Amino acid sequence: MTNKETTAKKSKLRGFFSYVQSVIGMFVGIQSNEKREEDFKEGLERMIYAGLGTLVLFVIVVVVAVKTALPG
Repeated sequence: MTNKETTAKKSKLRGFFSYVQSVIGMFVGIQSNEKREEDFKEGLERMIYAGLGTLVLFVIVVVVAVKTALPG
């Protein structure tokens, strides 16, 4: 594996974790102004879809947890 390939993989992985951090920050509501502006520059539509997907996943987890915890 060449140095360029390794650097490209690290860059993609770093970008993925930055994206996950942005989605969690958006979902929780805690995010720096600089990070928010960076996310808007990268693509607001992508962040909206990721946020909606995270919200749906959260609701499913809560519903399953409540149904499991309650008897009957």
